[in-house]
Amino acid sequence: MSLTNTRTSYGWVAIALHWISAVGVIALYLLGERLEEAEDRAAKLVAMTNHVSVGMLLFTFLAARLIWTATQPAPAPLERKRPLQIAAKAIQGLFLLMILVQIVTGPLVIWSNARGIAIFDWGMIPSPFPAKVPWLHEAAEVAHKVAPNVLWPLLALHVLGALKHVVIDRDATLKRMLWPTR
Repeated sequence: MSLTNTRTSYGWVAIALHWISAVGVIALYLLGERLEEAEDRAAKLVAMTNHVSVGMLLFTFLAARLIWTATQPAPAPLERKRPLQIAAKAIQGLFLLMILVQIVTGPLVIWSNARGIAIFDWGMIPSPFPAKVPWLHEAAEVAHKVAPNVLWPLLALHVLGALKHVVIDRDATLKRMLWPTR
C-alpha cells in the first residue's frame, strides 16, 4: 500500500486529500448555513470567523490536492461506455469549477471591502485592495451565493455515479478511492 498513485490505484495521499476536501466542502456549507441563521451580531461574527477560517484551511488542502494530482500518475479508468466517461468527466470538472468559484469569491467578498481575512486567531491575510471596491464586492457576493445552487446537484450526481459503480456495475471505482490496492 503506497502513499503515491500507480497506474492501477490511488495512493494514500490522494485518497486522504479527496476525503478531507469532501468533508471540508460539507463543513463549509454547514458553517455558511449557521452564518445565515445567526440571530445577533456576536453569533454572526463567530460563524463568519469559523466559515472563513475553515475555508482558508480547505484552500490549502485543495491546492495540495491539485499539486499532488498534477505530479502523480492517474490510475487508468475502468472500462465504461464513452458517453458515461464524458458525463463523469463533465460532472467532475463542473463540480471542481464550482468549488473554485467558492474559493475565489469567498475571499473577494471580504477583500473587496478593504478588510483582511483573519484565520482563527493565527493571523491575518491583508486585503490586496487599499479601498473598497463595491462592484467587485457585489459580484463576488452574488457568485458566492449562487455557486452552491449548481454545486449541490453536481455533488448529488457525483455520489449517484459512485453508487452506480457499486450497485449496478459492481466494479472497483469507489473501492479505489477508499483503499489503495497493490
